Amino acid sequence: MSNNALAIYLDAPLQAWGASSKFQRRETEPFPTKSGILGLVAAAMGIDKHAPDEEERLRPLAGLKMSVLRVDKPDGSPIRRLSDFHTIGGGFDRADPREKLHIARTADGKVCRNAVITHRAYLMDARFLVVLEGDETTLASCAEALANPKWGVWFGRKCCIPASPLTPVLAASAEEALGRLAARLGLPAPGKAEGQQEKAADGSWYQADQPLSFGRRVFQSRPVARVLPELE
Repeated sequence: MSNNALAIYLDAPLQAWGASSKFQRRETEPFPTKSGILGLVAAAMGIDKHAPDEEERLRPLAGLKMSVLRVDKPDGSPIRRLSDFHTIGGGFDRADPREKLHIARTADGKVCRNAVITHRAYLMDARFLVVLEGDETTLASCAEALANPKWGVWFGRKCCIPASPLTPVLAASAEEALGRLAARLGLPAPGKAEGQQEKAADGSWYQADQPLSFGRRVFQSRPVARVLPELE
C-alpha cells in the first residue's frame, strides 16, 4: 500500500511562523507556515540553503500539499501570544577586541553603531498536527530525516525548540496519518478541528510561503483555506 501522507506533531513552549514580517517587527501567523515546515524538513535533510543545488533539492518538497490542525484547544479559543522586546549588540565596548565580537554587524560586515532592536511575537504552548501529502518517495525521505535529523530543527526561530518528538507517521491518506499519529500520542481522534488546508475555496486567501529558495529568499503564493472547529 502506498504512503502518500506524512503527519508530524508540533509541541513547544514557543513557536513563531512568519509569512511577511521584515525588519524590526517580526509577527507570527496563528498556524505553521509552509515555508517554516519545509525549512524544518530541509534542515533535517541537511539541505544547505547556500549550496548550488539547493533549489533543485527543495523543488520536490515544495510540491507537497500541507494541512494543519490545532490540538491544544479543541474549542478554538485564541492561542496566547508573547511579545519580546529584543536587542542585539547593546552595551559592548567597541574598543575591546573580545567584546567587539558580540556587536551586531550590517549586511556588508560593518559594526553597527547602535544596538539592533526588534519586536518579536511568539505563540505560547501551542500544539499542532501537520500533514504533508504528495509523492510517496519524497515523503519517505522526509520521514526518515525527521526521525534522524542531520541538523537541528526548530519551530520558526532557533529559540523555539520542540518539547516533544516530531513523531513522523506515514499513511495512505491524510485522515489515516492523522488518526495513527493521534493514537500514538494519546490524543483524541482528530475530527474537524480548527486548522488550515492548502486549497482554493470560498473564503480562501493566498499566502506567500511556498519556498523556491531559502538562500535567495524566493517564495510563491499558495491558496490557504480556513477549517473551522466542529463544536457540539
